[in-house]
Amino acid sequence: MKVQRVKLDNKPYPLYILIDKNLDVIKEVLRYIKYLDNTGKAPNTIKSYCYRLKLFYDFLDQSDFSLNDISYEELANFIGWLRNPSGYFNVQSIAPVESKRKESTINSILNATINYLEFLARTGDFKFLDIFKMERGQTFKSFLHHINKGKLRKRNTLKLKEKKKLIEVLEKNEVEEIVNACISYRDKFLLLLLYEGGLRIGEALSLRLEDVITWDNEVKITPRVNSLNDSYVKGKSERIVHVTKELMGLYTQYLVHEYLDNLNHDYIFINLSGPNKGHPLKYHSVADLVKRISKKTGIDFNLHQLRHSHATDLINSGWDESYVQKRLGHANVQTTRQFYVHPSNEYMKKQYKKYLDMRKDENNGTKETTNDNQ
Repeated sequence: MKVQRVKLDNKPYPLYILIDKNLDVIKEVLRYIKYLDNTGKAPNTIKSYCYRLKLFYDFLDQSDFSLNDISYEELANFIGWLRNPSGYFNVQSIAPVESKRKESTINSILNATINYLEFLARTGDFKFLDIFKMERGQTFKSFLHHINKGKLRKRNTLKLKEKKKLIEVLEKNEVEEIVNACISYRDKFLLLLLYEGGLRIGEALSLRLEDVITWDNEVKITPRVNSLNDSYVKGKSERIVHVTKELMGLYTQYLVHEYLDNLNHDYIFINLSGPNKGHPLKYHSVADLVKRISKKTGIDFNLHQLRHSHATDLINSGWDESYVQKRLGHANVQTTRQFYVHPSNEYMKKQYKKYLDMRKDENNGTKETTNDNQ
């Protein structure tokens, strides 16, 4: 199985198709990709779906199953295969085998597969599978939760329970060390923009020169359907991100000392050397940059951690969660609260020290009152 990127004359962005071992296009997947595109799904979403469905068809191929052989039980077996693809069809060990994928990753692949099968069922090309269970209650109670109280909701009975992992944030001195380890103004500006602006990497790489308003210290996040580096803004809403004068100064230095003239595009982040010199910078180049800096500084970090640290810093500084939500571009404040707002160990340590100092002051005040009474 192979995912093939295709460029259509009537589309400003690429689409993706799935090809089998005989180099034939899997027509059901092609129809589903067209459906996702027609219903307004983002190009990166369509790409992710295609790669996840490739895994499903790899499982079918190795199991010697056709699509019509899939049942509830076989979907459960698909989960087992996702956990351990290489050893699934061999003799199973009695000892526990560590999963090759995280539970959250498996749930994401399973969700894409179920959505695909539901689409085929609705078009009459597949049977409906009884996967969901109707139950009352919800995991998150919103402000108006009482309105929906008692209503039934669907629960995926195959969904794995995900381990709650504390996402680590970067301390300010670590961010400073990471930025100082960069050898170009471009890299310094990019990483500091992700941290100080809380941008997603796709949002940063999709920036054009017109999106930066230097005199007002603003960066405009603008969704666009066309892209030369496969980087897109998540969602369809524009937003303004205010940044510091120092960051804008770094941007100016990048434009003056490193940015190239006579380019046939207006992307801000470009390749500064190599065979693709002058072309818009792509994600894999930034991922390589992170690996080099991690090795150089000894700080193990990822790009999303910069955004996550920014959100946590804002919350720790007293920002309201709804303001952080708008700055990060989240559709729901619950996303901000659940996935991005985590006090760092250093912050918890400082808060605990404040508590101890306050308790100490209260004890001293009690002693003074007692002495006065005596």
